[in-house]
Amino acid sequence: MTTGSGYSWHRNPFPLIPVVRLGPSADLGDAPVTAADSGNASIATPTSDQLNRLVDDYLVENPTGGRRGRAIAVVGSFGLGKSHVLRQIYTSLSRRPDGPAMWIVDEPAQDMGRMYRDRLRGPGDTPQGRRAFEELVRDYYAYVTANRVGEQGGDPRLGSLDEIAAGLRDRSLDPGKVVSALRYDPEVIHADLRGKLGEITEHRRFATALALLQDPLFTRLVWAWLNGEEPAEALRERGITEAIVPPSGSGRPDTAAGIDQVFDALAVQGFMHGRVGSPYVLLVDALEKVLDWPQDSRRVFVDAFERLVNIYVSRGGLLIFCISAAGLQELRPSLHERLLQVWPEGFTRELTGELVAAYVEAGRRGEDEASAPFAELFGADTLRTLHEQTEGLPREILKTCSQAWLFSEDTHGAVREVTPAAVLRAVRALHEKVSRDQVAAVVHDALSLGQWRIASRDPVPARMSSPQPPDASDPAEEVVYWLAPAPKALLAVIVTRSVLGAEDAERVAAYVQGLRNAVLPARFEALIVVNGHVPQHMQDRLSRLVGSPPLVYRQPDFDRKVNDALERLAGRLADGGRATELEQLGERMRRELAQQNVQLAELRQAMTSLARDTGTPEPAAATGHPAEPEAPADSLPGPVARRFQETLSVLDAVTRELAAGERAARRTVTQPELSKLGCATLTRTLTETFRSSVADWHRTPGSGAPAGDRWDELRRICREYENAVEVLPVHLLGNPGPPHPLTAARSVEVLAEEVWETLSAAAAA
Repeated sequence: MTTGSGYSWHRNPFPLIPVVRLGPSADLGDAPVTAADSGNASIATPTSDQLNRLVDDYLVENPTGGRRGRAIAVVGSFGLGKSHVLRQIYTSLSRRPDGPAMWIVDEPAQDMGRMYRDRLRGPGDTPQGRRAFEELVRDYYAYVTANRVGEQGGDPRLGSLDEIAAGLRDRSLDPGKVVSALRYDPEVIHADLRGKLGEITEHRRFATALALLQDPLFTRLVWAWLNGEEPAEALRERGITEAIVPPSGSGRPDTAAGIDQVFDALAVQGFMHGRVGSPYVLLVDALEKVLDWPQDSRRVFVDAFERLVNIYVSRGGLLIFCISAAGLQELRPSLHERLLQVWPEGFTRELTGELVAAYVEAGRRGEDEASAPFAELFGADTLRTLHEQTEGLPREILKTCSQAWLFSEDTHGAVREVTPAAVLRAVRALHEKVSRDQVAAVVHDALSLGQWRIASRDPVPARMSSPQPPDASDPAEEVVYWLAPAPKALLAVIVTRSVLGAEDAERVAAYVQGLRNAVLPARFEALIVVNGHVPQHMQDRLSRLVGSPPLVYRQPDFDRKVNDALERLAGRLADGGRATELEQLGERMRRELAQQNVQLAELRQAMTSLARDTGTPEPAAATGHPAEPEAPADSLPGPVARRFQETLSVLDAVTRELAAGERAARRTVTQPELSKLGCATLTRTLTETFRSSVADWHRTPGSGAPAGDRWDELRRICREYENAVEVLPVHLLGNPGPPHPLTAARSVEVLAEEVWETLSAAAAA
């Protein structure tokens, strides 16, 4: 779109690196972080609306029956905005005057001690949070102490314990005075933790620390310990002998112990809020990072995390975490049942426009009053192209807009319009990061990985394998390797640039079809390796046109992905080769059967005429098979010889039945009957040939204990018979009737396998 308004922009409103981090706290303020944070503008999405409703429902005042805990998993691939919506939740809760206690974990780290000290954010990070936590500890201590005194029969000096507990809950009583009157005793807290959190192992030191937190002489020391530091000497004297998670390399806890200790601390601190009816929230981002850990550490983490989820759900907490779909599968099915899953989706075209407009509006601050309005910067065609290429992924939308903005600047750095062409150029720049030679080198690694056989020569002219590009900015497709996975089969590995539109897909398809036509009659498959980007709808289109899905170059493990794709295509070529061989065999057998039918019809006509002229019965040769010389009695073992004779008898019975029916009805045989007779005749001929081949094999010297290659020969003979029978319409033969227990079709279908089993069993004996 050309505006002609003269409006222009001089500052890119889109982040260069659109990444939102839940922590550290430096990223969580109102001030935007230039070119490093995509949280500078937000829009309402179905996911954010759903999460806000769930959080509001959790925070409802005075919930009936007590506060109900819940665990929410925000599940999806990278770039969908999971971290952004989690940060929105954090910001919203932080601004509430009655906001709940919150702990946030930007992402789990295998060094749990460092994560706990440096990256875990909680109430102890601000003076206000520390004061609120100290008040909560007094409430909790007073609450459990009152309950303990009540369980022991009460204290006449204090009046009703029920009234005291109620007064503590509604804040009409001073918890400090209640605790002072009921006497400090860390064992009260320890007993409560032990009774309610039986699966947590480190109760006593937390009970001691929480009791000491009430004493001004120890408050600072306890906070230092709660924040991950080594305990001061005064705490050591009272039984707190080591940090919650000692530093790495200290030789004390291993990774598994560190994981358990961090989750114990989170469970204890959160549980206290739930015990006195206060809401508490834990936000965890990028939980799928655990998948990169060693198996033992990953298993311990999943176990500890499951315990924490159970505590939050059963003790009135709110736990929200972001995770990939693969990471979710690592969690046990029993944990899935306790999770509420929220799956963000890619933005619609309307939401894509709202997101771009929000950043343009945010970037308008500080620009000239005459800066171009959003509708003139991004027209409808540009937004449609942007949505198609990014598939609605917020991170990709922002990255593409930032790059397209750079391509739209004039020589003075001003932007008047971002066009669809600039968007496509930006997509190529963002995704075509490596050279074609680098991609070809990784493909070569894949060929070494799979021990693939490279064709001895190019089966097509060089100009077709690597045509000259029409210009330097638009390189054509290129066959980087020709493979020969099987005789008379070829597999081409083709590298191409991004396939962004229909014209790109059609060009690649035409190139592949040209190669296919050039290598006839060889069987041919092509693996398309895209060095760049292919939107999902273009992947589907290219798959239909070429016959196999494209493989987009991505690190890491791309060599393994190439090898897997080549194996699938080679398997398809092998299946196609077998199908072609069977089809050729079947066609040959059909021709022979048709010829046999013609000969039988001529024979039938001649013998019928002869019988009519002479008045004699129809000779047996016209209704069955001429007597064949039997194989020598000692040429085959008895069971094998009998099995051949049974099969031949079944086939003879089929032809006799046809002849008898014809004589009884005094009519000419029909075409279906002739086909059935021809099939029986041809099958009998094949069976006699099979018997002769087996007899020859058995008469060979040394057949009593054949070597491996002799058994291979027998297997080949049996397989050839099976293949021949498979392509014949033996189902037409029907049932010969008693005394034959098998149908004619079944008799010939199992003959080869029975012969093999009988002879191999005899040799083994």
